[in-house]
Amino acid sequence: MEILLGSLSAVLVTFRRPEALRTMIDRVAGENAVLQRLIVVDNSPVDGAEETLKSWRQDSVEIKYVAAPENLGPAGAIALGMDMILADAGDDDWILLLDDDDPPKDTGVLESLLAFAREMRSADPATGGIGLVGARFDRRRGRGVRVLDEELSGPVTVDYIGGNQFPLYSVRAVRHVGLFAADLFFGFDDLDYGLRMRSAGYTLHCSGPLWHAERVRRNRLSLQVRPSRRLEQLSWRRYYGLRNLVHILHQQEGPVTALRIALVHGVLHPMANIPLNPGLALRHLGLNIRACADGWRGRMGRTLEPDAGRLGCIRLAAAPADGSALG
Repeated sequence: MEILLGSLSAVLVTFRRPEALRTMIDRVAGENAVLQRLIVVDNSPVDGAEETLKSWRQDSVEIKYVAAPENLGPAGAIALGMDMILADAGDDDWILLLDDDDPPKDTGVLESLLAFAREMRSADPATGGIGLVGARFDRRRGRGVRVLDEELSGPVTVDYIGGNQFPLYSVRAVRHVGLFAADLFFGFDDLDYGLRMRSAGYTLHCSGPLWHAERVRRNRLSLQVRPSRRLEQLSWRRYYGLRNLVHILHQQEGPVTALRIALVHGVLHPMANIPLNPGLALRHLGLNIRACADGWRGRMGRTLEPDAGRLGCIRLAAAPADGSALG
């Protein structure tokens, strides 16, 4: 069977991290010239970001810097970059998604993933995307399910690919399924896109050997995943994650599933913690109710300003609801 190669373009989202952007650009520059085009979408333009790109010259790569009109969040910035690539990309091309603070750890990762994408397209014409790490999704419980170590000997079919795990999406599939949902703003945009891909009949794959090597590097083999019953510090990230999860499930699984997850994650979880930390639990409950109501009603976009000072911002995993299924 003929392997349709296609070229590789990338969308790189950055936000007030010029040093991280420089590191990412340096890593990408060392990736054996597999990248043909790079669209950098800056969600909060600061001095030094555009200059970083101007100082990086590589004849084989076309670079375009885009200053977003406002903070679009990762989802909105990805959608903007994807749309620009689709303007003149071929159906056999691939779109790579990059985060400014998650550079490739080893030289050759992108080259290996592009080769894997081409192999999977040949073996499975329904391939819509591939990536380094993904997960399956338990719709009943509303959380990602970790793939077992023993499954990582070959290609692994997943329901979604982590947003910071170098997903490559087929341009043909993107044109069919559409762009990332910009109104999600932050959190679960990777889950939403994976489920939409799957619903449209496409398959998503991860390279088992590359995934296994990543688990070895991060010391995550034989990991037993158990959802935590305790509450983390209150965070705007928690609001967006819960709001988006309820919204996605309401759209794709129906009101019964969305209501069950809203009750379990949004109400029962903080209520169970009232005896342990009543103040924190009640603050979580208030924020969760707002998140669930907004997700249910479809009140999307940037509805809560990402302000670390107000809510005590912490870094949470944006994909699996329990924060640990990926990897």
